[in-house]
Amino acid sequence: MSAFESRLRTLRHRRLFGGLSLSAVVLATLVGCGDISEFVKPITPAEISGEWHATDLVLTKASDPTISFDPIEAGGAAFLRFSIDGEYQQIIQTPGQDDDVEVGEYEIVDDFILVELDSAPGDTTHFSYEFQTSKTAFTLTLLSDDLDYDFDGGGTQVPALLFAIFIR
Repeated sequence: MSAFESRLRTLRHRRLFGGLSLSAVVLATLVGCGDISEFVKPITPAEISGEWHATDLVLTKASDPTISFDPIEAGGAAFLRFSIDGEYQQIIQTPGQDDDVEVGEYEIVDDFILVELDSAPGDTTHFSYEFQTSKTAFTLTLLSDDLDYDFDGGGTQVPALLFAIFIR
């Protein structure tokens, strides 16, 4: 287990989803640890291709870290699919709502996975990542401060922070 994953697990056990914890994780990871590349093993499309299932997915309102949404905790699910030829699909399922399905393209550049959704051409989202392998699973941890989300269901997207762990 890397120092990055150990820190994230410790914070998650302290209820990462509430209060200022997510902001602290993002800031500690990006600022306190110095260069995030210390934790990043460059990946290839062959390594990332396949279907990934979320074990954690938390969106936190950037302007108010006390407001967050976790579809997994709400009884939903989230999936990512990466193809070796650069196609991307995300599915977020939340009880009582239609599935949120987005498709697009991705590329891996340095320490980031860059995603451009078909619904927002020309708008690229940057995800910093950590990719880990074990004998039984692959783990992909994603962080981003480059997202928007409608936290109150009113139709207005506001800047959001993402913390997510996917397994394959």
